Amino acid sequence: MSTSTTDDTLIPGLGESVAGFATRTFSPAVREKAKACLLDALGLAQIARDEATTLAMRDATTALPPDAASPRLWPYGIRAVLSEAVTANAVAVHAHFHDDSDPHSWCHPGSLITPVAVGVAEATGASVERAVRGLIAGYTVLNWLGDHEHVAHALIQRGVRTSPALGTIGAAAAASVVLGLSAARTANALAIAASITGGTLAPLRCGSDEWRAQNAQAARGGLLAAQLAQRDVVGARTALAGPKGLLQALAGLDAVPPGWTLPLRDDAMLDIYAKPWATLGDNMAAVRAARLMHDEGIDTSRITRIEIRIWRAYAEYPGTQYKGPFDLPVQALASTAFATAAMLVLGDLEYDVSLHRRHDPALLALVGKTQIVPSDEGTKLDAVLTVHFEDGTSRVCHAADAPRTWLYHDAATSTRIFGQRLARCGRQPGTGEAIGATLFSDAADAMPMAQLLDRIIPA
Repeated sequence: MSTSTTDDTLIPGLGESVAGFATRTFSPAVREKAKACLLDALGLAQIARDEATTLAMRDATTALPPDAASPRLWPYGIRAVLSEAVTANAVAVHAHFHDDSDPHSWCHPGSLITPVAVGVAEATGASVERAVRGLIAGYTVLNWLGDHEHVAHALIQRGVRTSPALGTIGAAAAASVVLGLSAARTANALAIAASITGGTLAPLRCGSDEWRAQNAQAARGGLLAAQLAQRDVVGARTALAGPKGLLQALAGLDAVPPGWTLPLRDDAMLDIYAKPWATLGDNMAAVRAARLMHDEGIDTSRITRIEIRIWRAYAEYPGTQYKGPFDLPVQALASTAFATAAMLVLGDLEYDVSLHRRHDPALLALVGKTQIVPSDEGTKLDAVLTVHFEDGTSRVCHAADAPRTWLYHDAATSTRIFGQRLARCGRQPGTGEAIGATLFSDAADAMPMAQLLDRIIPA
C-alpha cells in the first residue's frame, strides 16, 4: 500500500500485506503483547461462564461427541463445529464488557480476533505460534482500519458500532493467516468480510443484551469470509472504499482516508490497552482515577459532590451519561457515574457489581451527586476526578498517575490476572500462573494450540 492507493487497489494491497504476517518478523515486545492479549481473552471467557447470554449461546450450540476432532467452547469444554465454537467463545469473551480496546478503531479485538485465531488453530492442529501470528494480523488490521479514529468516529456519528462493523474484516485477516491463505485469497476474504459486516449502537443506548452477539457475529463472519475465500469465492475489490462500499455506505466518507494509504504497522499491538474492570472502555480513565482515590482512603459517606472531567468523545458516547434508573445491568455497565461510584466505594468493578448492586443505595447516592464534564484537554486516557466533602474540603485524582500496567499488561501482569481468574472459577491455586509461564516461554511456540487449551478448558 502506498500514496497511489485507489479504491480498486486497496484490498489487493491489503491482502498481500496480511498474507505476509505468516512469515513476518515481530519484535519481542509485540510478541509478548500478543500473548498477553491471548491470555486475557481466554481468562475472560472462563469468568463469564455463568453470564446469561453466554449460557444462551452455549444452549444454542449443537454439541458434538467429546472425542470429536473439533474445537471447544472455552468456558465449558463442549466440542462444536468451528463456526459455532468461534461464536460462543466470542460471546463469552465480550460478555462482561471486560475485553481489551484498540484506541484507533474503538474496537474490542479480544472478542473479535482471539476466538477466530485460536479456534482455527485448534481445528486445524496449528501451533501456538501460528495462532499468535493470526492474532497479531487481526489486531493490526483493526488498528489500521480505524485510521487514527477518523473512520471510527465517522461510523459512530452515524450510529454504527465500530466493533461489529470493522471487526469482521479483522477476524477475516486473523483466519486467513492461520489458514495460510495466499495473498489473492486473503484479499478475497477481506473483501467478503467488508461486504457482510455491520452493527448499530442501539443496544448500548437502551441497555439490551445483543451487543454481545454483535461481536460474535463479526468473529463468525470473518471466519466465514476466510473459509469461502479458501475455496476461491471472489469478493468485491472495491468493498472497502469503492462506490457503495463500507466507507461510503456505513461511514459516510467518500475519499480514501490518508491512513489507509500507509502500510500496516509492525507495532500496532502496542497501542492496545486492557480493561481491568467490567465497564465501557470509555470509563477506564474515570475508574482509574477513582481507584487511586479509593486506595488512598476515602470516607464516601461524607461526599457531597463528584465531578469527573473526561475526554469529550467518551462523555458523549451512548450510555455513558446515563444516571439511572438502572433497570438493566448494561445500563450500569455503561454509566460513567455508576462505574466511578462503584470504584470509590468498593475498590473493584467486576461484572457482578452491575448485575447485583445496581440498586445499592450507597452507590446510587453517589451517582446522584456526580457530574460528568466533557473536556477537550488531554487524551482519551486522561480524566480528573474531584470529590467534595461536607466539611468543605475536596480531593483530586488524575488518571494519568495510575500505574501503566493497569492498562498495558506485560507478561507478569497478564499471568497474575489469568491466575486470579482461573482461581475464581475453582481451579487449583497456581494453575493459571503455570499456564502463563508456559505461554510466555519460547517452548510454547511449537506447541499445538489444542495442547495449551487442554490445560485451560474444563474437561
